[in-house]
Amino acid sequence: MAGSGLAWSLRMLRRGGISLQGLLVGQKGVAPALLPKTNTTTSSALVTRRLYASQEAVQDAEHVHRPYVTRREKAIIESYAHPAREYLRGWEGDARLGEAVDSGADAAEVADQGKLVDRVVPVLNRSLESVGEVTLPGLIYDQPLRKDIVHRVVVWQRANWRQGTVKVKTRSEVRGGGRKPWPQKGTGRARAGSIRSPLFRGGGKAHGPRPKDWSQQLNSKIRRLGLRVAVSSKLATGRLTVVDELRIESEVPKTRELREFLDKFEADRTSFLLVDDAAGVDWSSYEPYHAQTGVRKSPWQWRSNLLRSAKREEKLESRCEEFVKLERSAKNLRKRAKVVQPEGLNVYDLLAFDHLIMTPRAVKAVTERLSHPPPRFY
Repeated sequence: MAGSGLAWSLRMLRRGGISLQGLLVGQKGVAPALLPKTNTTTSSALVTRRLYASQEAVQDAEHVHRPYVTRREKAIIESYAHPAREYLRGWEGDARLGEAVDSGADAAEVADQGKLVDRVVPVLNRSLESVGEVTLPGLIYDQPLRKDIVHRVVVWQRANWRQGTVKVKTRSEVRGGGRKPWPQKGTGRARAGSIRSPLFRGGGKAHGPRPKDWSQQLNSKIRRLGLRVAVSSKLATGRLTVVDELRIESEVPKTRELREFLDKFEADRTSFLLVDDAAGVDWSSYEPYHAQTGVRKSPWQWRSNLLRSAKREEKLESRCEEFVKLERSAKNLRKRAKVVQPEGLNVYDLLAFDHLIMTPRAVKAVTERLSHPPPRFY
């Protein structure tokens, strides 16, 4: 019976113009002779994926990444022409964006926040002296202030932090109380069936809290936009500083050394968020698409795979000793300072801490994290 049902299904597919081989590939009405030949030595994971023969741009190994620009950001760029947009020089999708970049606007004029204009920030040393400059892309560090987006991201973060493990016992879960304390009638007292009733001392809790999952779902685009807005707000208010390096000179963690560096900002009641990339990944070798399958790769998925392979093959720790010393030196400062890696940068910490201090490699990592579109797995 099973064989006859399978034969009937194949006949119905042929009547609809769908071949079995074309159905497995995901194409309709494709003759088996016209299908591309697959290598039998390849793994089963590569064979079962969809083919991208028509998407030459995806299959091209020399694919040049274009900035991820939304429709809202396109409207801002077209309405305000400014030449300080280096991240749009290689844009090929819209000619109007190129005209907005090459227009004759004054580059020396500093625009207000939210114009998506590149910002040039000085790089300071430990003595707060300028030793260079770094360009922050306006697509990430010059976003318009969106309080509604920031609020949604903070609510999502706080909700996901809730453990939901609170639990109290009901009358059926409390030990004892199996015997009826007194007869139903004749004593003059109120009727009772158990001494573990919520009415008794030592009894169970009526309608008490139970284990619950408080986590919420939020679109990845909203989360990324919230982080862009929070970083842009720090830069617009002058609370973002780029230093050449964050390291402890002594061989052991020293809180005094870190405190002396933070005291140079002359802010006694100011909290600091320190961001440094402990892994030191070379982002120049990142490719947005897989060379064989054409599947889009997330930059952070590529980064984690790279660190995992390095740790497995060469037995390297993902976090260097200098970062560990810096992290331990900030523990005694409690709420005044916190050290995180680029993947740990979040909206809640950006709002909780007054000043943001980053290194150039941390700026590069955050820029790569927020300049690529969210990954799509086909």
